[in-house]
Amino acid sequence: MDRDDLAALADVLPSMKRQAPEGSERRTWADTLMRCVIDAREARERAAIVG
Repeated sequence: MDRDDLAALADVLPSMKRQAPEGSERRTWADTLMRCVIDAREARERAAIVG
C-alpha cells in the first residue's frame, strides 16, 4: 500500500463508517480497513524518524 492508497482510504473510510449501520458487515470492513490505514501511517512515521 503506497501513500496514495492510504490517502484515498483515509478520505473514504470515515464516511463509509458513518453511513453503515452498527454491526453490519460494511461497518466491520470500514473499521478493519481504518485500523490498517492507521497502523500503516504509524509505521511510516516511525520509519521516517529512525531513518
